[in-house]
Amino acid sequence: MVHKFLDKTTQHGDYWSFTVEDLISHLQELQKQYSPSMYRKHITYLKKLFRIANLPLEHHLKSPRYVGVDMTVITVQDVQALLKIIRRVQFAKREEVSKRIANKMTLGLLIMATSGLRVYELTKLPLSYIDLDKRLIRVPPSVAKTGQPRVTFITKEVQGLLKKYIERYNPEPDKPVISYFSLEKPFIRRAELINQPIRPKHMRKFFSQEWDRRNGNATVKKLLMGHSIRGDINVLHYSHHTPESLQSVYDEVFKKLKFGAKLV
Repeated sequence: MVHKFLDKTTQHGDYWSFTVEDLISHLQELQKQYSPSMYRKHITYLKKLFRIANLPLEHHLKSPRYVGVDMTVITVQDVQALLKIIRRVQFAKREEVSKRIANKMTLGLLIMATSGLRVYELTKLPLSYIDLDKRLIRVPPSVAKTGQPRVTFITKEVQGLLKKYIERYNPEPDKPVISYFSLEKPFIRRAELINQPIRPKHMRKFFSQEWDRRNGNATVKKLLMGHSIRGDINVLHYSHHTPESLQSVYDEVFKKLKFGAKLV
C-alpha cells in the first residue's frame, strides 16, 4: 500500500517528493478502486508512513465515518461470469502455477458461495475441519467471527471440485485450503479483476440472497451463516437443531444449485 502511494510520487535518489494535491488525487483514486474497508487500510498505512517521516499530514487522511450499505445483488450468473474471467487470467509465468492459483480461487469462491463462510473464516479454517464425505464444515470458536462454533455445508458440486483439488494437489490437512492473500491479492493486482464489482466478500452475500430466493428458512440461514443471535429469543431458547436436521434443510434448499464449474 505504501509502494502504491510512492508510485505516484517523484523519486530523487533516496528521497520522494509529492504535493498535497498529489496526495488528495491518490486518495480519490483509492476511493474509486476499493471498498470502504480496504480504503481505510490504505489510510492506516499512509498515516504510519507520514508519522515515521514526521510529516504533519494526518488531517488530510480522514476515513469516512459512515460506510453505506452494500446493495449489490449477486446471482448465479454473476458468479459464473466471475469464474469465467478467473479461468482466462494468467496469474503466473509458469502455466501449472497459474492454473493452481485459478483453481484455488474458484474453489474458495464456491465454498463461500455455498456455505456462507466469511472470507476470514475460510482463510483460517484448516482443511481437516471439512468432512468431505458428509459435505459438512465445522467452524470452531477460534475461527468463527462471533466466537460461537457452528456447522455449515457445501453442495455436491463443490464437494466434487474439492475432491479433485485434493487428489491433484494433496494440500496439508492442518492448513487452510486457501490463504487470504492468494484469494484477495489477485483482485488488487490483476488488471482483469481490479474493477470487478463482484469480489470474494460477495460470495457470502450471494449465499444469503440465494437462500432467500429459494424460500429457505430464515432461522436456519442465521445458524449456518453464524449471525449473532444475541437478542433473538427464538434461536437462543427454542429453535435448536442438530447438524443432521440443518443439513436436511440445507439440501432441500440448495439441492438444485449448480454453477457448472470445473478445475482448469
